[in-house]
Amino acid sequence: MTTLNYTVTFHKTVLASFIGLCISSSCFALEAMSDEKLSDTTGEGIALLPQDAYMVFRGAGPNETKATLFSDRTKDTGYIHYIPVGPLTQTTQDTNKDNLVNSSDHSVGKADLYLYGLALSKSDGNSNSRIASSEAAAKISSWGTAANPWLLRVGTQNNVPTFTPDGTTPNTDKGSVSFLALEAPLYEYTYNSSGTVVTNPDPLGADAYRLKLGLWADAFVLDQSKGETDPALYNLGQMYGGASDATRANRLRLQAVWNDFSINGSRIQLFQTLNGATNSNGLSTFYNNTLGLAGVIRLNSGDSRGLNISSPNMSRVLRLSTQECGVGNVNGCTTPVAQGLLTTPALNATTAPVFDATEGIYIYNLNSNLVLGSLYQPLILGTDGTNFSLELARIPNKADIYNKIYTDYDNPTSTTYLGSTCNVFQCGTSALAGYQGLNATHSSITIGSTLYDPVKNLVTADKSASAVGVSFGKGASAVNLGSAAIDGMLIQHMKITTKGL
Repeated sequence: MTTLNYTVTFHKTVLASFIGLCISSSCFALEAMSDEKLSDTTGEGIALLPQDAYMVFRGAGPNETKATLFSDRTKDTGYIHYIPVGPLTQTTQDTNKDNLVNSSDHSVGKADLYLYGLALSKSDGNSNSRIASSEAAAKISSWGTAANPWLLRVGTQNNVPTFTPDGTTPNTDKGSVSFLALEAPLYEYTYNSSGTVVTNPDPLGADAYRLKLGLWADAFVLDQSKGETDPALYNLGQMYGGASDATRANRLRLQAVWNDFSINGSRIQLFQTLNGATNSNGLSTFYNNTLGLAGVIRLNSGDSRGLNISSPNMSRVLRLSTQECGVGNVNGCTTPVAQGLLTTPALNATTAPVFDATEGIYIYNLNSNLVLGSLYQPLILGTDGTNFSLELARIPNKADIYNKIYTDYDNPTSTTYLGSTCNVFQCGTSALAGYQGLNATHSSITIGSTLYDPVKNLVTADKSASAVGVSFGKGASAVNLGSAAIDGMLIQHMKITTKGL
């Protein structure tokens, strides 16, 4: 069972009267929103404002009270099942590389994956729990505000360059692109020229910067010679064609918890690409008039300048752990015991697992701002009639396009190269006056302590002895590997294609 508690408010850009919809105990309302608030676009849309929201996947059974949901964490076993399909190739099964597949090879299986207990709520600072222990602590009071909500909208951008080569006659190198966009609330922290915070989030929407995501995952090695209902499905033996081995633990169990992060400022656009590409100069007619996508995915734990091993904001952490404690070892994990080596709580009667509170990989203050394509360089989903491909279009040798993508780091105010980096401090060239991410073409990923140059909008890793970033374990015995930064990352071209469908 999936339990979702929420109150959502919708706002519309059209000049219409209020429309109320009441469904069960949840309330929805459509209200008028002034055109001034969306004046940077042409189009219409719906604004969404989730309030008092949290979510947790629970196991199948009767409806539960809220008190039971928060007091009995052992039933957090509702799941998503990923099933591998298709046969293994001979290359994969030929483990000793003698061009034969026989009993001399080790057995190889595909991964059967269960994700369960998925929870999204307000952070409680606990890196060993996936949701807070009470409804009051778990509720995201308002994910955005009336002036800064989620938006589902349509719009049109004019004067978008086509892939038509420069100098083509007749000159048809610009067009209009209509798009459908889903936009999270704007990221409201703003910084001045010295890198100091000058605007903090509206207190009404502050919970959106303290989200918590948690889940468990069980991955099994699947014996493809067995049927789905065979009790020996996961008892894959050591050697190819050998007998099943029920004592072989073909399972990896993982707990993942991310405290104090935000997705504000993210945006996804869907649209039909323009035309003009030919099968020359690295381009392809495959780019023309097909389904395109552009996005800015912002997952931020906040400003990490000055972060060190004794800083109080060490609660901003993504933790991945694998050491189970077994039943009855909630706090001390004195006798680590893995439960159900060849079964998963997602399907059987066992309770949700318990993990050691100090074990695992701790990734502090992760800020990931990924730019995935643009209207000028779309991410394209297509097919050749047999297989599917996902391709980030190659940047053409066309000044009207590459000038909008490339960045001049020595001259951040350049009027020739208009692209810029999206990081936790600044995303693109616009502030809250327009949608964040405008002209953002380069990505930024930082972990732990960082340094920021506001003039060049450049983030670098802190190399001092007290810098913190990735840590194995927690506390006095932890091994700290320091911070890391990948800033100004630009994907020139990328293509992923399925084979053998």
